[in-house]
Amino acid sequence: MKRYVFLLSFLLSSYSFLATQTGNPDQIVGVWKSSNNGIMIKIDKVGDHFQGRIVWLEENAGNQPLLDEKNPDERLRKMPLKGNKVIQELTFNPSEVIWEGGTFYNYKEGRLYNCNISLQRSDQIKITRFTQNQQDGVTETWTRQ
Repeated sequence: MKRYVFLLSFLLSSYSFLATQTGNPDQIVGVWKSSNNGIMIKIDKVGDHFQGRIVWLEENAGNQPLLDEKNPDERLRKMPLKGNKVIQELTFNPSEVIWEGGTFYNYKEGRLYNCNISLQRSDQIKITRFTQNQQDGVTETWTRQ
C-alpha cells in the first residue's frame, strides 16, 4: 500500500511540475519592473503576439517627461517615452517555454534588438536582448508589480 501511495504522490508531483513548465502563454501579461533601468512596462497580448509599453519611468529632476531623444527617427525624438512600445511581436514557444522572435527597443541607446523572454517564477522574468550577430545577449531580470 505504501508503494502505491508513493507512486501516486510521485506521479502527481511530476504532473504538477510539467504543468508549470509547459506554461500558459499569458503568464507574462502584466506590469514588470526592471532591476536596472528604473522603468516599468506593461506586457499585453495582442492577437497571437505579446507587446510591452512603458507605463512608468523615473522622471528627470525638473519633472519634465523624458523624451525619446536617441531615436534614430528624428521626428520621434520629441515624443515622451511613457506609452512607447518597447517590446513587440513576441510569440510563445510551448516546447521551449519561452517567448521569442520579438524586438526590444532600448531608448537609452536608440537601438532595436531581438529579444526573448523566459519566465523564472510567477513574479520574475528574464529578458534577453541581442543583435543578429550575437551568440549571447544582455539579460535583465524584471519583477512583477
